[in-house]
Amino acid sequence: MAVPSRPGSSKPFPPETAALLARILSCADAEIIWRDICAFFAGFGFEHVLYGYSPDSRGAILGAPEDYLVHSTLPQSVVQEMVTEGYFRMSVTFNWALRNVGVASWSMTAEESGIEEEIPITAAGTDFFLRHGLLTGCSIGFMPERTRGRAVMALIAPPEVPQHHVDAILTDTQDLIFAVAAVAHRCLSSLPYHTPGRRLTRRQREVLEWVAEGKTSADIAVIMGITTPTVEKHLRLARETLGVETTPHALVKATFLNQMFVTSPIETGTRRTLVPWGM
Repeated sequence: MAVPSRPGSSKPFPPETAALLARILSCADAEIIWRDICAFFAGFGFEHVLYGYSPDSRGAILGAPEDYLVHSTLPQSVVQEMVTEGYFRMSVTFNWALRNVGVASWSMTAEESGIEEEIPITAAGTDFFLRHGLLTGCSIGFMPERTRGRAVMALIAPPEVPQHHVDAILTDTQDLIFAVAAVAHRCLSSLPYHTPGRRLTRRQREVLEWVAEGKTSADIAVIMGITTPTVEKHLRLARETLGVETTPHALVKATFLNQMFVTSPIETGTRRTLVPWGM
């Protein structure tokens, strides 16, 4: 049975949760945010937390796996297998969370999800979840901030904990759980992150930012005090780094990855640890 969130609840947050939300909202370090929310969810009995964000997705159609941002307390090998083989797409509640906002118990059936298309579940996928004890928990869907980009969070209970016990926890605490998860998602998805091999250099980012301002290569050369061929070189390397063929596409891709118009830790004096998928 699905356990939907109750946005109309008037229960106040406990002071410690309000303090946690304040820390998350004022933090520019993904590692610290992740540590804090994992500790919070562990307090409800969840053994593992898994968060995945596809910045280039369109609704339920996900973008390229190499661009996923994934934070997880699961072993990296487990996450790697799950993403590479696409086992996460075999979860009813994962597909529900891509399309809906709220908390869904893993007891949700395909009929209850309201998803019309068939969700293929293979024997290999079933074996994967059994083998790693990923049997009880809930999935969380978030309100999209723009037309591109979707995220899902899963809270996973120890394998010996029955689903009805998880559902009882959600009945009493789902508002708190959803609020913390949603704030964490907003913060994690807005921080710059660099998937393997797709990190722009400071110069590449600077050149792209001037292009976004409508400057020509000749204009940028004057502004940055470099030659026009050097500007073109930075643009070419930026396109190669981002895996695109045109500079306009590079601008869009860099924006999705939050690598445009961002301050660096040196500029802000803030330590920022970025965790690409596989963490």
